[in-house]
Order: sequence, then C-alpha cells, then structure tokens
Amino acid sequence: MDKASQSSFIVIAFFSLLLLLLMSAVIDTSTKKIPNPIVLTIIIIGLCFNSLTFEGIGLWGSIIGFSVGLIIMLPSYSFAGMGAGDVKLMAAIGSVVGFDKILNVVLYSYLIIFVMSLLFIILKGDLTKLLVRYKAFFYGLFAGIISYQKPHSSEAAGQRLPLAPAILLATGYVIYPALCKSEFINYLCHF
Repeated sequence: MDKASQSSFIVIAFFSLLLLLLMSAVIDTSTKKIPNPIVLTIIIIGLCFNSLTFEGIGLWGSIIGFSVGLIIMLPSYSFAGMGAGDVKLMAAIGSVVGFDKILNVVLYSYLIIFVMSLLFIILKGDLTKLLVRYKAFFYGLFAGIISYQKPHSSEAAGQRLPLAPAILLATGYVIYPALCKSEFINYLCHF
C-alpha cells in the first residue's frame, strides 16, 4: 500500500468526524440535544480507524483518548450544568484523535464557547446586568462574603448555549494540521 492510500484513511476518518460533528452542531443548536447514534458512530470510527490502520494511534490510544475526554468533561457535567451529550461527544472525539489532541480540543472548545457566550450576552443587551452582578460578587469577596446571584432565566447569561458548534470549530482547528500533512490531500490537489 503506497503512502497516498495509507493517508487516505486518516482523511476519511477526520472528514467523517467533522461531518458527524457538523450534524451534531446543527441538531444541538435546534433541539439542545446530541443524538446518541452520532456519538456511537464517532466512537466506532475512532476504534476502527485507530486499531486497523498504520497511521492510527492503536486501540489503547483510542481507549485512552476516549477516557481522557470523558474524565475531563465530567466535572463540567457534575458541577457546571453541561449536558451529558456534550460529555459523550467529547469522549467520542477522544477515541478518534487520541490523548494529546483531545486536551487541545477541550481547551479550544472552552475558549470558543466563552467568546460565543460573551457575544450572545452583548447582542442580547445584558452585558450591564452581568457586570453589575460580578461587581457585587467581587466586592463581596474583598469584604469576606461569598455571595453570587444567579442570572434570571430571562437574561442571556441565564440561558444555555449549545456547545456542539464550539466543539466542531475546536476539533476542526486541532485536526487541520494533520489533514494538511496528508499525502492523500496533496495527491488530490495535484491531480
């Protein structure tokens, strides 16, 4: 098997991952849910790709990536109100990209959702309410009083944003260099 056909497996796996993430982002945006069949399909792609191809990270690498994605996201589910679908989706991505890349996907996802949330609050006109609430919180901290007022459900800060679009963007950013290095992509560009 030549290099171009070997690297085509990584391109197929990563493009399949991105397509499934795009589907989950669209569904999550409209329904606030990530379907389990999409998550399961990503896990199957990760396990098969990584254990059956030369450029994969191996079965154990896939399992470790899955586990790390799950373990990192569980506190957000338990304490911060993140949805279980987001946790399962991140674990599934870990099964495809492995331990080292899932850490970056998680970090970039959080950065992207922070920016998206801030923009959402600004566009809804609730930035002043947010700043007033945090001003009271920090003044209280300096006075030795821990007091946090939860945002009202009608405020932008009190609404949940879908995380799947941020996960899609972060995953695309993390796997983009691997796609660019692919012999198969170079072959297609020069065909």
